[in-house]
Amino acid sequence: MITTRMDPEKARWIGTGIPPRLRGLTFNDVEEMGGQAEAVKKTRHFVNGYRAQQSKNWRGLPTSPNVYGLGLLFAGQPGTGKTTLAAAVLCELRRRYGLAVYCARYSDHIERERKLVRADQNVDPEQISRWQYAVERVQWADVVLLDDVGHEHSTDSKFAEDTLERLLRQRYDEGRPTLITTNLSGDDWAARYSKPLRSFMDQCTRRQIFTGESYRRGDQ
Repeated sequence: MITTRMDPEKARWIGTGIPPRLRGLTFNDVEEMGGQAEAVKKTRHFVNGYRAQQSKNWRGLPTSPNVYGLGLLFAGQPGTGKTTLAAAVLCELRRRYGLAVYCARYSDHIERERKLVRADQNVDPEQISRWQYAVERVQWADVVLLDDVGHEHSTDSKFAEDTLERLLRQRYDEGRPTLITTNLSGDDWAARYSKPLRSFMDQCTRRQIFTGESYRRGDQ
């Protein structure tokens, strides 16, 4: 049997869900791309202060309950660098502190949740196991990135909306920070989901608005 030794740096990111093109990013890499200097500054501060934010006393209670489990919300137009910077945060946290991190498009997460609900004996058990693994990573990773929230398909049952609120509240109550990227504005968010969830977002995340032109070709 022929085996190929995997690059240790690439192996570090297997199982994180981070897109291959963004694996191993540093804040210096993001700065070299240009733009969003204020956002990079704030995310550096978040990573540098992570241990203090998440610290507990001898009784296992948060020493800073007002910020314990606090995540980040990146909002702005497509192509302004939200996902790239959020992925860099995951990479820095994993590299520096050895945290379990995970990245998932929210639309993909919802699709897996739906498939698990509908799965019956005709579905391949290995496929169910893969869906379950991804769903559980989103629920229990130390820090998770929910990318492109607001792009998922909305239904009359409000399954996606209810799942988002349940997931965010569960993670926040457990002290597990969540990173979110979205193209929705504040008013759009309240219209798409609910005013209580919009208010809760201010409680469980620090918001950063991304401005400027798209970095993507063809977005002009």
